[in-house]
Amino acid sequence: MGILDRLALVRGYLSSSRDFPMTSDDLLFGLLKQPCGAIAPRYVLDTRGAGEHLVVRLRGIETPLYWPRCLPLFDLHKVVTEACYERDWHFYEVPETAVRAGDSVLDCGAAEGLFSLRVLDRAGTVTAFEPLPLFARSMRRTFAESPTVTVRQEALGAAPGRGRLRGDSLYGQLDDGGDDGHGVEVAISSIDRWAADSGRRVDYIKADVESREIDVLRGAVHAIAEYRPRVAITVYHPGNVWTDMLGLLRSVAPGYRYRVKGLSYGGSRSRPVMLHAWHP
Repeated sequence: MGILDRLALVRGYLSSSRDFPMTSDDLLFGLLKQPCGAIAPRYVLDTRGAGEHLVVRLRGIETPLYWPRCLPLFDLHKVVTEACYERDWHFYEVPETAVRAGDSVLDCGAAEGLFSLRVLDRAGTVTAFEPLPLFARSMRRTFAESPTVTVRQEALGAAPGRGRLRGDSLYGQLDDGGDDGHGVEVAISSIDRWAADSGRRVDYIKADVESREIDVLRGAVHAIAEYRPRVAITVYHPGNVWTDMLGLLRSVAPGYRYRVKGLSYGGSRSRPVMLHAWHP
């Protein structure tokens, strides 16, 4: 983390826009956290080439991860840190929102699929939604021998339709606008449509979809009302308002409890990094 990033955390902590609890110890952890390049090697046992992919073997995970060779190692270190280092603010599981044995897990914005890979042995089934062809191909190799995992090359939103994915790697943005020649046209589904078509439960929703998180929840209101899934969702992207997401959950299923963690600052606004929500 560079000096500007550290200054941004201090500004976010002191900002009048911060509407969530955070202690000075939490801030200190963020300021002193080691870079991803120092943390990730604790979990990466080996990387080897295999055509367009690197085969990444991770500590404590039997199935190897296939990582697109065209992407920088920095991005690999970033996702390994976020998915494996439990103290990282981006880590998806806290005790209240841990994946349980037999869960039907939806990995929304699965990217390279490391979250799905981590919970594979606990979950009953995992459905990984990822619109970027680059990552969908790598996940199909990762989960080729995993019958409980389904990779769906589509985005999720408030309703089914079509859109364009602009950008690449971990930072693609979904746009509902017309075809201007930029980006990749992708199919958009919704969690409610998936649940109706598949006839399966929704026990767990993990979502990191680059500012479209509330749309994912809007497209899941029937599943939320019926199943009360545990939710681990990123709320730090520009435009996100974590209280709106929590309010939506509670309007559909009153009684949702929550925890927010982490701190980000951008566009003159403080945001948590993660919202964890569960229904007792």
